[in-house]
Amino acid sequence: MDGYDKLLGDICDIVDQMNGLRDIAYKHYATLVADVIADQITDIKAIEKIMDGLCDFGDEKRFLDLYRSLCRHVYYRYPEIVGEHIVLFRMQWMTKDDELE
Repeated sequence: MDGYDKLLGDICDIVDQMNGLRDIAYKHYATLVADVIADQITDIKAIEKIMDGLCDFGDEKRFLDLYRSLCRHVYYRYPEIVGEHIVLFRMQWMTKDDELE
């Protein structure tokens, strides 16, 4: 195995590890969103922290789906927080040519 093949193998290992960490994060956030929807988490600061964390993964559809579910659930209680987070999400992840599905 030459240096290039070893480097490529190392990069593939790192990507696999990062994907594993994303899977763990998804399970964690899915549980938190389910807790919010079940009204087990109602503190606005805790909900904002969850929204902030989900926004960090906005480049992946499964996290975006969780984010949308959370926003829809808390919108009538906290419309200003949802509005602020949607603006932040768009600033971070969307270009002027993008549209939300």
